[in-house]
Amino acid sequence: MSTAPVQPPPLPPRTSGPVSTCAICQCPIEAHEARTSCPECNAPYHADCWQDNGGCAVYGCSQVPQTEKLADVEIPVAYWGQENKPCPVCGNTILAVALRCRFCGTTFDTARPQDHVEFAQDAARKMRAPSLKKTAVWILILGLVPFTAPFAAIFGGIWYAKNKHDLATMPIVSRALALIGLFVGAGQTVLFIILMTLFSMFRGD
Repeated sequence: MSTAPVQPPPLPPRTSGPVSTCAICQCPIEAHEARTSCPECNAPYHADCWQDNGGCAVYGCSQVPQTEKLADVEIPVAYWGQENKPCPVCGNTILAVALRCRFCGTTFDTARPQDHVEFAQDAARKMRAPSLKKTAVWILILGLVPFTAPFAAIFGGIWYAKNKHDLATMPIVSRALALIGLFVGAGQTVLFIILMTLFSMFRGD
């Protein structure tokens, strides 16, 4: 609700006198500058400072401009400017920042609004997370063993490419284990191929 701006009190008569400090800007009032003083406490001011401030700046002076106390504005809790959102499970309307539906009891990992498909995908990804983590550990173990390194490199690479989107939402430790296993497995596979090639060359000689 807009209110009319508070009009400052009329500008007191200009006064002249020695150089003094403006009580608002705390700068010296030079002789060539327009100056005034508070009619109540006689505090010196630049004429422009008095006009801009709307009155005196000395605490307790009756010429201090009145400040309008703004009523507290109740801002509704929102997300992306919305106060409500539909529950992705039951479809009932709940608060935009709710982490639990008060109708069906479903809990959410984030307050970000989700549709039914996105929520179902996140739930399925959460259920697959333990299995993905276990597979990442096995890829690391197989990649460290020379004889199983090719298996880790080939089948682990196919598995990682297939599940990279799910792995991206998991803690970085799980992704790191899988990537380390893939790189170590690939490195050992290349080394094994080089050694076998050299062995064949020397054996042929």
